Amino acid sequence: MVTRGKGILPPLKVGDNVLVSIPSVDRGRGDAANLLSVVMEEKDGKFRIATKEGTLNTWLERNSLAATKYCSLTTTDVQSNEYSLRELVRLGSVGTGQGYRRCTCRTNCTSKKCTCRKNDMMCNSACHPGSSCQNL
Repeated sequence: MVTRGKGILPPLKVGDNVLVSIPSVDRGRGDAANLLSVVMEEKDGKFRIATKEGTLNTWLERNSLAATKYCSLTTTDVQSNEYSLRELVRLGSVGTGQGYRRCTCRTNCTSKKCTCRKNDMMCNSACHPGSSCQNL
């Protein structure tokens, strides 16, 4: 069974670009479902991968990596910091990680209690749809 599995999945070498599937609990609504990464090391059939933001702190099996022809990441583009998968996803996220920041103000965002105003962010349509906003 192991021999057959090795024949199905193409071999990977150091420097190859791969996609790692991201569980839905570890990513935000606007984030990608896969993480583009590069193979840094191989040892006993396990792989150490890295992204532009840093290196994954665990080793992954071959069956959790999907080879890709999209080759934009090299081993020299990688930073030396080590992170968990959830942290790597958060660092490369278009949002704030697992969700969007938003306020639920009922006072038109005029006070400093507004989460968006506190973080120097503009309110968006997810904050309070249908009511006006003074956070401009």
